[in-house]
Amino acid sequence: MKDFIKTCVEISRGRHKAYIAQLAIQVVQIFFQVFTTFLTKVLIDAIQGLEELNKAEFIEKAVIELLTGGRGAIYLMEHRLTILPTALAISALITALLSFLRMGLRSYAIAYINGAMQRTLFTHLQGVSYSFYKKEEGGDLIQTCTRDVDVLRRFMIGDVGNFNYSLWMVLFVSIILFSLSYELALACLGLLPFMILYSFFLMKKVRKLYRLADDSEGKMTERINENLASVRLVRAFGTEQKEIEQFEHYLKDYEEKFTSWRRWSSFFFASSDIFAFGSNALALGVGIFLAYLGKINSSTIVISFLFVNMIVWPVRQCATSLSNMGQYLASSDRLRKILDAPFEDRVSGITSEIKGDILFEDVSFSYDQQTPILSHLSFHIKEGSTVAIMGKTGSGKSTLSLLLTRLYEPTEGRILLDGKPLSSYQIGYLRKEIVPVLQEPFLFSKSVEENIHLARKEASEEELYQAAKIASIDDTIRSFQEGYQTQVGEKGMSLSGGQKQRVAMARTLLTKAKVYIFDDSLSAVDTETDRKIRKNLKEMQGKSTIFIITHRVATAQDADVILVLEEGKLSAMGTHEELQKQPGLYQRIASIQQRMME
Repeated sequence: MKDFIKTCVEISRGRHKAYIAQLAIQVVQIFFQVFTTFLTKVLIDAIQGLEELNKAEFIEKAVIELLTGGRGAIYLMEHRLTILPTALAISALITALLSFLRMGLRSYAIAYINGAMQRTLFTHLQGVSYSFYKKEEGGDLIQTCTRDVDVLRRFMIGDVGNFNYSLWMVLFVSIILFSLSYELALACLGLLPFMILYSFFLMKKVRKLYRLADDSEGKMTERINENLASVRLVRAFGTEQKEIEQFEHYLKDYEEKFTSWRRWSSFFFASSDIFAFGSNALALGVGIFLAYLGKINSSTIVISFLFVNMIVWPVRQCATSLSNMGQYLASSDRLRKILDAPFEDRVSGITSEIKGDILFEDVSFSYDQQTPILSHLSFHIKEGSTVAIMGKTGSGKSTLSLLLTRLYEPTEGRILLDGKPLSSYQIGYLRKEIVPVLQEPFLFSKSVEENIHLARKEASEEELYQAAKIASIDDTIRSFQEGYQTQVGEKGMSLSGGQKQRVAMARTLLTKAKVYIFDDSLSAVDTETDRKIRKNLKEMQGKSTIFIITHRVATAQDADVILVLEEGKLSAMGTHEELQKQPGLYQRIASIQQRMME
């Protein structure tokens, strides 16, 4: 429960004046609501005569003094036809005005808290490390940021208000009932503790079932997300029916778990009616019996019956909220997985000028501390060099880019940048100077120009066009009907694979970074375009250190040095001419690709 409250506070960015104010106004509204109802007893006693007013209990006498300005019961009897209707109307009007004001503040608070929740989660997700996303499923994160946030929002706005209403209503009503008759008060309130205990009894079971249903829905969401991302592949292979059948499995699992959760929730909701109607019956029965003994009058029976109905249903609603606490706690657990994820430290470290001299000293890396991805790599790259990295799939080529950008840290050894440990650099600064271009680039649903400009918004148009020319995409973009203003669609779907790669390359080149990493980012372009890009990059030599991860010998052959990786180890290093003469993987690849071109 402590973690749950902590989550509510964190995700809503603490207390907000409108939220607290509407709860405070609710208390005043409850007071006038109880006061208006109590006037019913005064009215009945006034109708029955002066004798009943003179026998009034302490609270009723205080109300009579208030209504008559201290003139007493006789004055009230003489003016009851004007005083009591006027008092009822004024009290009801104040209650209505307070309700209107509270609902207005509540609406404002809802908008604030909803925005604060989304902002808090989104901001936190931007600050966590890359490894966090490798461990979490995308569907689960989407589920947490939508469904679970909505669950928590409903608790803060709806259920907290219900708890506040019930607490003060029970308090005010209890004071009045005990002042009238402690026997009647005990009869009216006697079943309420049992209702609350009954709710706690079911809470653990409901929480467990909701968590299972929520996790199942997260898996189903992940499946939908995956299917939408691979829609072109599904259409290409005609596997629509297979996808439907697989989705049915997830859907059936969710239906079973959701039904089980709702069955228990519905059971509580229906069975708790016993306590609600039992309280009414007990209050009425005891009231009639006490009236028969002469301990209370008819107006006390009426007011007790009205008060019971005023408290039993809100308390029942609170009991329902308590039974749903399992749902809130389960959602809170999922939200805590995000909020407890540590922020990546992007501000600590040095920001000295980067030139691009890179040294790997006995570097090893493993994702799970068991299976080595890179093993004891040692090599030196001089600033301004062009380096090609080749190797079979799974040999650890892309992992190098993850280490250079500090998305992961080496498990052994160290990486030096310009003679200083890579880990000593400020991450935010480092990632502006060491920039990768991925094999599968991501483009936003914006224009071509906006997508390129994302890298450096202050860049001039001339710099943008120059970056596009180096990436050999400028002429292609200008051939579009709307040129650089062409909308690329979601994930760049209106562009071909090669065009997307070159737009992403232009975006990266616009950064004017000191180290570029092209992670197989020329795989979707034709040989001629590949040659043009390499020629343009060659002209940049000396300005930036360039890493080119590739499977093509033609792409690698112009590099100053070629690194050959096999099973995470550096098996060879040298120029194209040197490696062609050495028996090994590079010589075999070069021979195969040469025969394919003949």
